[in-house]
Amino acid sequence: MINAAFDNRNLNEKIYYFLRNKIVNNELTPGTRIDYNEIANELGVSKTPVRDALQLLSQDGLVDVKSRSGTFVSQPNVKDIEEIYEVRKALERQAIKLSMTKMPRQILEKIYQNVLDVDNDIDTGDLNSFFQSDRNLHKTLITYSGNSRLIKMMESLEAQISWIGVMIAHSQERPRQANSEHKEILNALLQSDVLLAQNLMEEHIETIKQMTLKDFR
Repeated sequence: MINAAFDNRNLNEKIYYFLRNKIVNNELTPGTRIDYNEIANELGVSKTPVRDALQLLSQDGLVDVKSRSGTFVSQPNVKDIEEIYEVRKALERQAIKLSMTKMPRQILEKIYQNVLDVDNDIDTGDLNSFFQSDRNLHKTLITYSGNSRLIKMMESLEAQISWIGVMIAHSQERPRQANSEHKEILNALLQSDVLLAQNLMEEHIETIKQMTLKDFR
């Protein structure tokens, strides 16, 4: 029982994040049938907030609620990946435009230095620092957009992107290439060339999309 971590405030949201993390980390694998009673018993809650949390996960595309057969962890396909990354391109392009009027230069410089440091970690086979740096770069641009709806949409997409990411193979070459692209984007931002940064971000996300599709085909 882990119900001590749950209280009456935002209970649906707490259960939502609990289940989302299990799905994103592949603890609940694609196609797994989700048992409402089992989750409710594990968390020490009623089935109602569990059902509400699963509806939110359904909106994120992480679960499929089938009226006659039950609720299952979604199984991403090629069409899902194409749609996710096309929407991501549009959101992150706009985020760059909006964030550049609000983000302090020292924040950009700090991120850029972090990206430079990550090169050495990749060479030694430490990919965790790359993934942290990657999330930090994209999340910072989104956050500094100051657009609450854009931030909310991207949060939903990030869950799916992270989820898909754990299902595909990783090598040192992918992070090395992505980190190089990060440096190009940041250089453009440091030079206040917003249009170049937007175009480079689109190319960066398109490259990730194509690599991801290659693993799913």
